Amino acid sequence: MKKFLFVWLAATALSASAQKPVTINFKAHDTSLQEVEIQFAETDTIIPLTLVGDTTTATKHAEGKAVLKVKEPTYGRVVYRWKRTPIYLEPGKDFQMEWDLTPAALSLEVTSKTSQVNPYLNGQLPGPVMGDFGKDPEEIMPILDEYVDQCYKILESKKLDKLFVEKEKKRIAYRIYNFLADYAQQKPCDQPVYDKLEELAGTDEPWLMQMPEYTNFMSSAVTALALRDEDIEEGPAGQAKAVVTVLEYAAKNLKDKSMKEYIIGTNAIALVKNNGSDGAERIKEIFEQNVSDPEIVEAFKTVWTEGSVLVAGRPSPDFTFVDINGKQVSLKDLRGRYVYIDVWATWCVPCRGELPHLKKLEETFKGMNIAFVSLSCDKDKAKWEKMVKDDQMGGIQLWGDADNAFLNAYRVQTIPRFIFLDPEGRIVNPDMTRPSQPETIEALGQVAMPL
Repeated sequence: MKKFLFVWLAATALSASAQKPVTINFKAHDTSLQEVEIQFAETDTIIPLTLVGDTTTATKHAEGKAVLKVKEPTYGRVVYRWKRTPIYLEPGKDFQMEWDLTPAALSLEVTSKTSQVNPYLNGQLPGPVMGDFGKDPEEIMPILDEYVDQCYKILESKKLDKLFVEKEKKRIAYRIYNFLADYAQQKPCDQPVYDKLEELAGTDEPWLMQMPEYTNFMSSAVTALALRDEDIEEGPAGQAKAVVTVLEYAAKNLKDKSMKEYIIGTNAIALVKNNGSDGAERIKEIFEQNVSDPEIVEAFKTVWTEGSVLVAGRPSPDFTFVDINGKQVSLKDLRGRYVYIDVWATWCVPCRGELPHLKKLEETFKGMNIAFVSLSCDKDKAKWEKMVKDDQMGGIQLWGDADNAFLNAYRVQTIPRFIFLDPEGRIVNPDMTRPSQPETIEALGQVAMPL
């Protein structure tokens, strides 16, 4: 039997001036032991702990401990596999967490000899369920208010520390009313809903950043409030417009600087990371006017630099893939022709829905200076070959195998995805319209010429 241990990978950012340490003792019973993460906001630190245990049995067993130095009570979170559980770190008050993720159990037990706070946090509290999304707007507020009242009664019955109770009531409210923020993004709501969101979003208490429930609520609430009167179209342009609207709202209305930078930073970084920097100049302007946190600034600079690769007019990242006949085909082989690329897979229903329209495009522009390339994401090469041959698919059929460099360069997160390049291999549109959209045949018709 192998010895078990926790390997401490990173804890350098912890405060050295803490009054008393907090010891968390871990136990795990699992079929496949995985990494544990301790996350807490006092120093914005994530500590990954690699759990190594007995590998000779079907169910592994391991235990270990982490000693954390904290200046004052603070919320945090422990993550193990799919389980995310809140914790409250109080100097000198140790506790134990025991996961049993064997098929018969799937449970987490938290115990402590010095405080009942963490056992309480990991008990069952009422809250919104998926069925509540079906409620009418006038019904939803009383339902959520009742959930909050139920949680408050449970909390008050525990006779816990007064300071913790005051904090916990706010965590409960943000946890439950986060549902309201998500709800308001999906359905038009009456003014009382938006009033409630504005009330909760208007709090100026920096310590709230300790709680994921608060940051999750703020992200959803600001989006709901900013876009409540907006008609946002689909596609990259619509996404960029929505993000600009959210950033402008945050810049104008959020009081707490840390939260303002968090909302503006996360939204701006996500948009540029997914869509590139082309057309995102207004997002960059708002970001630079409002964000000074060095880590957020550096993260934005990185994605902006990488995003510039996808700007129209820049050279496209290259590729070399095997075609249906086993021949290697690179992007450079297609110089002299416009290239319309379809990123797809045999298992993708929307992809298959576009295939008849793609065939029509190929027929319409047959003999013209446009190459139609279909790049498959299938892992099963035989399944891809069978469909291409059985359906007599035209164009240049390529199999991507496990080489994701080209797709990663274009930030392909969903399929189908279409890319349009010019005869010099430069980007015309990194997120081109689909074959089924009328704009596609119009755009191709403007550049098509006989070979």
